[in-house]
Amino acid sequence: MRITRAALLLTALALFLAAFLVVRFDDPVVPPAVPVVFLVALALPSYLALVRWLGPARGIALLLLLSLLPLAAEAYAVATGIPYGRFTYSADLGYRVFGLVPWTVAFAYLPMLLGAVTLAGAAVGTSWIRLVPVGVLALLLVDLVIDPAVVHAGLWVWTDGGAYYGVPVSNFAGWILTGAVYIALFRLIAGARPIPGTVAASLLLVLAFWTGYLARNDLAVPALLGAALALATLPVIFEDDASR
Repeated sequence: MRITRAALLLTALALFLAAFLVVRFDDPVVPPAVPVVFLVALALPSYLALVRWLGPARGIALLLLLSLLPLAAEAYAVATGIPYGRFTYSADLGYRVFGLVPWTVAFAYLPMLLGAVTLAGAAVGTSWIRLVPVGVLALLLVDLVIDPAVVHAGLWVWTDGGAYYGVPVSNFAGWILTGAVYIALFRLIAGARPIPGTVAASLLLVLAFWTGYLARNDLAVPALLGAALALATLPVIFEDDASR
């Protein structure tokens, strides 16, 4: 486990440096499949940790549920503007389910949800009354980092813009509402056992990449928040090592 976590840390650093120094989303030389492969690869560490923890049957069932529900919610939001506000996705994110939402949204959103609920569990435990609100708060903080980055990168566009780096307040209200539902479902299926820190591994990688991108593009507030969240995630992931 020590080697795996060391590799994870090195990967996070490499992603930060790549986003800060190299990555250009408007580069026409980059094949369309690259963002798709990238999203799936980032999600795998948390997916594998979850299945290892809950077992194949329950772990895969939870992954499927928390992948399909957000896809349906996103499709409804694109079609109606509820609950996030009106927005559209870039064509670079892959085939669109229902003609509305790229299938890769499941791999983009779920690692953030798993990371948020893991951070909440480490901070306040897994009782319903604590896990859900603190998990929602953690998820909201993650979105304050991610949304400005992906809007700047052109991966999705808010029709009417918004006050926070082009993101409307309605988006954050939608994340609070849907996040509470998803975290409650997580708790229902996963139970009250402590959540392994490695379930937040993908969140660390996501934060490292987008923090590098934000820093390069002088988006100071979300960049600083991303760095703070990444640093807060590290001791949760490395908890087992620290206890030895």
